[in-house]
Amino acid sequence: MPQLPPLPHWFARQTDLTHKSILLSASAALVAIALVGLASRLILSGYDLPIMVASMGAAAVLLFVVPSSKLSTPWAFAGGHLVSALIGVTCALWIPHIALATAVAAAAAILAMHYLRCLHPPGGAAALMAVLGGESIQSLGYQYVLTPVLLNVVIMLAVTLVYWRLAGINQQRTGHQQPLDHNWQRSDEEWLASTAPFDQDDLSRAISEMDTFIDISQQDLQEIYARALQQAHGQGFGDMRCAEIMSQPALSVQYGSELEEVWQLFEQHNIRGVPVVDNFQHVLGIVTVSNFVHLASDSTDTPLPDSHSMAERLARLRQRTPGFESNKAEVVGQIMNSPAITARQDERIADKIDLFNQHHIHHLPVVDDKRKLVGMLTREDIMAARASLKY
Repeated sequence: MPQLPPLPHWFARQTDLTHKSILLSASAALVAIALVGLASRLILSGYDLPIMVASMGAAAVLLFVVPSSKLSTPWAFAGGHLVSALIGVTCALWIPHIALATAVAAAAAILAMHYLRCLHPPGGAAALMAVLGGESIQSLGYQYVLTPVLLNVVIMLAVTLVYWRLAGINQQRTGHQQPLDHNWQRSDEEWLASTAPFDQDDLSRAISEMDTFIDISQQDLQEIYARALQQAHGQGFGDMRCAEIMSQPALSVQYGSELEEVWQLFEQHNIRGVPVVDNFQHVLGIVTVSNFVHLASDSTDTPLPDSHSMAERLARLRQRTPGFESNKAEVVGQIMNSPAITARQDERIADKIDLFNQHHIHHLPVVDDKRKLVGMLTREDIMAARASLKY
């Protein structure tokens, strides 16, 4: 006979949200549901219609508490409700036996949401409500899909998108972004893969073999692994300071350095970034290979036919324009990232590791108390130092 889980497991935390985030999500749900009810009542005034679909309450939990979930995307919310409502109405009209109608409505809604990629649990409630909602809803027929379901969805979605924007919630971070030319940019994922015992293909195969729904994307799993890796790195360094492992002397360029000059520096020293300093070695910014690639990828700055390769675009970008006028960047100060994120030479390495993933950077200029450049700290430096500590 299987044993029941220990009592503390029954009350385990379901999320790792801070109290501030929990209060914000509850407040957002309060505002959203209130506005949906108010707007629906005003718009539907004079009609004998239910003003709100009950599943909106369940949807609010997903939209405001777990917005990064694949179940909480705008298409999942809108498509899940509308498709399920349409199926529910169809079952109510064509299947006279109510028990059978509810069963078919739920099953068909799940199938449709799966294959239309809009899986949203509250959508199942919208389908059942079309069958079990009583005469007031069944008399509506397919109008139920438009009012109140579509009306509720539009208002709720508008409020949700505003809240996400104000709260800085970016659902696109888990989406698939078109990478830049792989030969010219080393991404965070590559740095992770260089120390991880598995790659992205291994992760994909492992997930597919589980044959179950996992409410987290591969990118999120990789980020979790990367953060855990950061913690492991940070714990191993103890009180070691940046000055102890930084590369020195640090190469640097000035604001007016030409792009071709900087690119040659990259190739000569096999580096992908260099600080930009003034005459007194104060750090003004940093320029990396990614700056070149992003600019070369922008057709407005380096107008070339799409058939041209990235190497040809980069060569065109680096080529100096004759004369006194130019429609593209000519010196490094025009493409650098400024102000540069820096670390002081006396700061603990463990306190700086998180900056690399937090800001998606690979190079961290190290400065003294007067912000003068004294060295460069890279991910390779950290990895090498970490490896040396193990032996």
